[in-house]
Amino acid sequence: MAETTNSLSVLITGGDRGAGLAAAKALVSAGHRVTTTACDAAGALAIRQVGALPVFPDLSRASEVRSILQMAKADALLHAAPQALLGAPQADLDHQAVGERVVRETQAVMQAAAEQGVQRVISLSAGVPGEAMQAAEATVQSSGLKGYILRAGYIYGGNSCATTALANEIRSSGRPRAGDLPASWIHEDDLARAMLALLMHEGAIEGVKILSAADDAPCSPDEFAIALAAALGLGAPRFATPGLFAALRQKTARDEMLAREMLVDSRDLRERFGWSPRHASIESGLEATALTWRLQDAVAADDFYGYEDAAAEAIAAIVYEVALPEPAVEAAAPTAQPAEAVPAPVKAAAPPPSDGPTPWNEDEAKREERRRKALERRAKRAAQRARG
Repeated sequence: MAETTNSLSVLITGGDRGAGLAAAKALVSAGHRVTTTACDAAGALAIRQVGALPVFPDLSRASEVRSILQMAKADALLHAAPQALLGAPQADLDHQAVGERVVRETQAVMQAAAEQGVQRVISLSAGVPGEAMQAAEATVQSSGLKGYILRAGYIYGGNSCATTALANEIRSSGRPRAGDLPASWIHEDDLARAMLALLMHEGAIEGVKILSAADDAPCSPDEFAIALAAALGLGAPRFATPGLFAALRQKTARDEMLAREMLVDSRDLRERFGWSPRHASIESGLEATALTWRLQDAVAADDFYGYEDAAAEAIAAIVYEVALPEPAVEAAAPTAQPAEAVPAPVKAAAPPPSDGPTPWNEDEAKREERRRKALERRAKRAAQRARG
């Protein structure tokens, strides 16, 4: 771990995925103490793997959040939980329910941070905020805290639930929703670096300022889905077309997002804080995303192929390897004539080698089945996170 003379204690909300997890990893590498909220055991494991401490508060309860801030003695807060609304717009998400949750959580988190006297806060928001994000921004601005609201382009990456859900839809030959208007994007690692640049900035700040972060090459959601399919080694997906009665039904929040431009100007962040994206376009960012997934699959495969089932081995030893006790033999009655010697049984010769097919390896089949079920469970968890 790198040493730093100004070590901070930082609480990250939503740090078990996406930009929050990337920020946790970067802060730990820089020598800071990091506490991160998690939603489930898989998220807690991801947090522990980057060297941070996972906690499980209800973010909609200010008292629980304040307890965590007190426990961590937090100097700063990175509120990354709103990223649940900021992923690829094609993802199947109940935007209304998730938006209401984000507003409740932001109100509680900011109240707790103000009561605890947190020195600086960084809160994520959308590049073009909708109604829910506008309400969340208003809460941050009226909290009395000092810091920044960071409006981001659509967030993508290997730990983004929305990106994973869209990739799974493409893999299963699904039809993503179409959107052909230009939009700004940002890789989760670049957004984490932007958050850290604001957190570590030494200049004085009054109130809460709004800045924006995005890469250098806007593209439409359709172009993003096509590039994602290419990064997965697949052909371009077919997009869902409006049905016969599409004009009669009420438009959803996802329909509205896909039907509008979402362009973000990040010049202020670049000029004042010296930040620039390492992934200037989605092509570079999606290569890093695919690499992250390949590494995760390799680790998962090692875990399952190297798994030792102690219980199964113990049962096998009892059934197949432990010798049974010799049966009790009654003593024969004595006779006048000595009994004839019984010839020893002849051991059957081993069967000759066969040229037939190789017998089925049952152990290998069980390991493969465990691996398949684990990958299915991980895909279901990613889909559940994407739906909020």
